[in-house]
Order: sequence, then structure tokens, then C-alpha cells
Amino acid sequence: MSTKEHTLGLSLPRWSDFQRLFHLPKEERRRRWSLFKNYIPDWIIVALINMAGGLIGKLGPRHREFSLSDQSIQYSNHYSYVPNFVPPLVSYTSPVLCALFFLVFRRRNWHDFHCTVLGIFLAMGLNNTATNVIKNAAGRLRPDFIDRCQPNITENPKLKLVDYTVCTQTNLAYLHEGMRSFPSGHASLAFCGLTFTSLYLASHLRYNDQRGHAYKTIVFYLPLFFAGLIGISRTADYHHHWQDVLAGSIMGAFIGWFGYRTYFPAAFDPNIPTDRPYPSRIPKPANLAHIGESHGRVLPVDDDPLQMETGSSYSMRKPEPTAPCSTCQLSLSVHVPLPDTPASNDYYGRTHETIIHIPSN
Repeated sequence: MSTKEHTLGLSLPRWSDFQRLFHLPKEERRRRWSLFKNYIPDWIIVALINMAGGLIGKLGPRHREFSLSDQSIQYSNHYSYVPNFVPPLVSYTSPVLCALFFLVFRRRNWHDFHCTVLGIFLAMGLNNTATNVIKNAAGRLRPDFIDRCQPNITENPKLKLVDYTVCTQTNLAYLHEGMRSFPSGHASLAFCGLTFTSLYLASHLRYNDQRGHAYKTIVFYLPLFFAGLIGISRTADYHHHWQDVLAGSIMGAFIGWFGYRTYFPAAFDPNIPTDRPYPSRIPKPANLAHIGESHGRVLPVDDDPLQMETGSSYSMRKPEPTAPCSTCQLSLSVHVPLPDTPASNDYYGRTHETIIHIPSN
């Protein structure tokens, strides 16, 4: 495998790339329209999940009893080091911007961009819904709850705990927010979106090439590092207990991975091409394979080269070795490279294997 095949292969878009979008064959326009209708149910589900997460967040939490002498909830109320709008903004936009970068400067693959947007909205919707459901069900008090509550008594009644009725706080939304500590929403949002981003970058930089490149490790590591900083900030400003941050981080990272794997293959599998999503649901006919280019090689603009034959789909995994024919004099294995594939690339090679058996007689 040549060194050139490991480079990013970035290139500026040409005017012809944009012209192709408006001068497509009728057969390709029909295929894209059918593909658009095929993904409508996915978008409806994603929209409903995201709306459900927002509506559940408006519901009130469980009202726990507590002790005024509990030191874990006696911290002073502090402003948030990371504003509330930052985690969702970073989580939604970071993978979309990465996909837009690869769309414009590398592969011109609209299917990859669409799967990225759909995948991150699915992951974030699931994460928001799960986070708000658990927050309201747990009703755990934040470390600064006593300061939010401003109780009208200084000690608990003998042998009893108290509840929110002792609070003099008139801003109920502010008070209820003090009862939604577990898990940390900042941590779950940040780890969900930035885990998705890390996996996307690792796969599209071909982290699985088994050649070892420090810059790929740094690029994969940085989003997770920033997510960790966002989580840690919630303990530093007394808005969460450390258990809340840990639980939110684990849940967000898992849902981010789950959302990514819905539309993309495993980012670290060395046996498959990871730098593109699963093939689209409606294969591109072989006679339309010339639409689109990437680094001077033929490549469909919005589809995967693994699906180039009408009604069929090539597997993304490398073909398993074929057992030799015991009754044959000679068996020849012919590998025909598919589009956008250097024939010498063992790890990312996409070939259709044809076995020719020559009988002994």
C-alpha cells in the first residue's frame, strides 16, 4: 500500500461538482426521489423522539425528603462554568460540521452527510429523552439545593425529615431544577455528541489501517477530552455530584456509539472500509456509476461503491478464503476492483471475487 493512499486526499470542489447536482439523468432523479421517501419514516421517528425529550424535560421531578443537616446538598449556588446552551450546541453541530467538511473537500458523498445528520439527531433524541426521564424519576437533589430552597426552618423536626414545603423559594422552575441532579445532562449531552464525532473522525481518517499515525489518535482523543472537561465542570460549580457526572458520561457515550452504529460500520474493524456509511437502501444502477468524482476516480456522489449492480449489494467485509476444488486441476481466483478502490489496498479493497475451476479431465 503506497503512502499516498494514507493521505487525506483533500481537494477543492470544482464547478462541475455543483453542475452535476442539477443535471442528473431521469433514472437517477427517480432513484433519489424513491430514496428520499424511503428515509421519511426515519426522520419522523427522530423528530418525535427529540420532541418527546423536550416535553419530558418540562415535567416536574419527584419530590424527595431530605435532611437540612445533609452536607452534600449545602454547597452555595454558583453560576455554571459551562452555559446550558453549550453542550447541545457542540453535540449537534460538531459531527455535522465534520461531515460537511468531508462532503465539500473530500468525497462529495451526500449519502454520508445524510447518514451523519440522521444518526446524530437520533442519538441526541434518545439521549435527551433517557436523561430527562431518569432525572424526573430519580429526583436527586443537587449539591446547592439548600441554597436554592431557602428553608424557613433551621433544624429538622425531631426524628423526621423535611420536604420541599419548607422552602421559601418562589421560583418553582428554579427550585425544581435543583431536584434534577441525576444524571448530569451536561455530561450525557457532551459525551453523546462528541463520542459520535470521535467515531466519525476515526472512521473517516481510517484509524483502522493498522499503520499507526499519531495525528489520528489526537483527532480521535480531543472530542472525548472536551466532553470530559464539560462533565468535570459540573462538579466544580456545585451543580452535580460526581456520581451524576459518571452516570451521565457512561450513558451518553453508549447512546452516541449506538446512534453511530445505526448508520455506520464499526470504526475500528480492520477488515472493512470504515470511511463511509452502510450502503443506501436503493442501489445505484451500474450504468449510473459515472456520476461523481473523488480525487480523479469515478465515485457516485450520493451512494456507496459497494452497491453498483441493480438489485444486488456487495458485502462490506473482506471475502473469506475459498476452499480449493479437490477434483480440479487448477483453480484461479480473480479479484476485480470496484470503483474508488486501489487494487493494491488490502484493508480497504472492495473487490468482487470470481473463482474459476479447471477440471482435471
